[in-house]
Amino acid sequence: MLQFIDIDQENSQNLHQSIDRLNAAAKQAHDHPETHGLLVKIYAKWCGHCQNMAADWDKVIHELKTNYKCKKPGCVLTVASVEVKNLDNTDPVIQGMKHIPKDIHGVPTIMYVSKGKRGLEYSNNRVYSEMLNWIIHHPHFGLVRKDSEQQPQQERPLHRITKNARTKFKLFHRKTLKRFHEKMKRRHQKSVKSRMATPNHKTGHIPAYLR
Repeated sequence: MLQFIDIDQENSQNLHQSIDRLNAAAKQAHDHPETHGLLVKIYAKWCGHCQNMAADWDKVIHELKTNYKCKKPGCVLTVASVEVKNLDNTDPVIQGMKHIPKDIHGVPTIMYVSKGKRGLEYSNNRVYSEMLNWIIHHPHFGLVRKDSEQQPQQERPLHRITKNARTKFKLFHRKTLKRFHEKMKRRHQKSVKSRMATPNHKTGHIPAYLR
């Protein structure tokens, strides 16, 4: 399951409620890291880089909401967009966060949080295609499209494929050699019959190779 949290400090009425939801998701990721994940984007409206990536990030969120789900059974991945005004504990959001690293040295920061610590952190170009690809291929919380097959076909072991191929090749090789020898035998017999025998004038005996 995917769930989304958007913390906007301009919306002061729901700010504390949103922080509580974020902390609840962070605690689940802390206590159950094998099934619960937390992806956090921390940004500031005064940051030029954050402004430049805003449209691409919105496209990522829309794509995730519309077309993706967790691949791992029982998985819950929370994607949180968190606005801050300052990068220290004077900021009300950073001050209120629990089970999430507070050592934010710059924005935007996109990171996975595991057991209350900073896990994977995004460092590629902040464009739609690369951010989406990075998110959906997380090693533990990989996502799949909702329209994909529920149970993908199990891959056959390589050694079994190789063994079967070797057996089929041996049969093919034997049949090919058999046909070849039969064909050459017929040609030889036809060639022998078409030859004119050279009799032995002394004994009238025909050599075996001309019979």
